Amino acid sequence: MPGYYKKRKRNVGPNKNEEKVSRSKQSEGLGGLTNSLGARYPSVARLTVRLQFLSPQQHLLGEETRVFNPQDGCDFSAPCPGRCGVGDFDLAAKISSIVSSGQAVSESNGVCQERLFAGSSDICDCRLQCHMEVAYQAAPDAATRL
Repeated sequence: MPGYYKKRKRNVGPNKNEEKVSRSKQSEGLGGLTNSLGARYPSVARLTVRLQFLSPQQHLLGEETRVFNPQDGCDFSAPCPGRCGVGDFDLAAKISSIVSSGQAVSESNGVCQERLFAGSSDICDCRLQCHMEVAYQAAPDAATRL
């Protein structure tokens, strides 16, 4: 006759690896002066990022504007306000490509690809429309250096 065994409690929180990754992202994003906009991109005087989140039915879920100055920390991720509850949009690669190419204005879009729940084939499908404006510092003239 089998013995009585208690049902195992399901851990609803993040596992150790997920906690480690989130700590690393936080230290990366809040690293102080070494991770400031001025340290990462010395030529940028100001970065303005306008975010619009849309549902799959094109309803506005939220809007925000972020302004980064040279002394501000670089946290270029935005949490997804959609149905998944865990997704996020990382804008760091796009911002890096804009600054390296010297563009002043850029538009971009993204779609959250997180699953609605484990084992589901449906994705969140929350959409992000992003407008970025970069103000560069004036380059000193060669004549004024002499």
